[in-house]
Amino acid sequence: MLIDFHTHAFPDKVAEKAIPKLASIANIKSYGNGRIDDLLSHMDKSGVDRSVVCNIATNPHQEPKVNDFAIACNSHPRLYALGSLNPDSENIASEARRLADAGIRGIKIHPDYMGLTIDDPKFDAVFRAAVDKDLFVLTHSGWDFYSPDFIHCTPERIVKVTERFPELRLVAAHMGANELWDDVERLLIGRKNIYIDTSLAVNGLDPAQAKRMIENHDPERILFGSDFPWFTPEATKEYLDSLGLSGELMNKICFENAIKLVGDK
Repeated sequence: MLIDFHTHAFPDKVAEKAIPKLASIANIKSYGNGRIDDLLSHMDKSGVDRSVVCNIATNPHQEPKVNDFAIACNSHPRLYALGSLNPDSENIASEARRLADAGIRGIKIHPDYMGLTIDDPKFDAVFRAAVDKDLFVLTHSGWDFYSPDFIHCTPERIVKVTERFPELRLVAAHMGANELWDDVERLLIGRKNIYIDTSLAVNGLDPAQAKRMIENHDPERILFGSDFPWFTPEATKEYLDSLGLSGELMNKICFENAIKLVGDK
């Protein structure tokens, strides 16, 4: 089985504008059109059994609609959807409760898009609500094209968050922090309360360092992720296969660890 823990999709009308805009800003190719049906089609082609769809409320006004979409997506037998809580929202606790009651297992945040560092006290209400409702938090971490001159989620800031909220299940996307690999290896690898996903590993992480990071981290806290449609699960799986990891570890990365977080459909 293969579960892609890091994918993106949007409502059809939003996807029509969002994907070309993001591709242009980032100067990056999109391998899909951002629609749910396109994601499902690519899953069939690439051998992905289930996907986690990441949703982000970049401002408090988006929060209800983003979570409505997440709840709808989550009803599909092959999709798990993450809701989102915006730190400027006045409805963080009630939205967390609504998500949990609807069977959503986690939320996605993007500090760069939300305009705050991840250790900003404004995020405390989000993390507190996540802990209270047993929701894990998947965060963008490391460099992002949206904020190229300032990184809002660094390994140092992640450590501060996990020290303030030791019960929080935090997934640091992009191998802990995109392009900050040495800091990830120094500060995050080996920490028991931090998960990492493999999205963006194919985009510049030296395979030798990737293997070292994976083998030195808690094997229960590594998740397969591609960041589709920006990168493909085929390329990510090929990259991981090239590292020569044990079959037992690959099974944990590819599906066993994910099921523990999102459940089995």
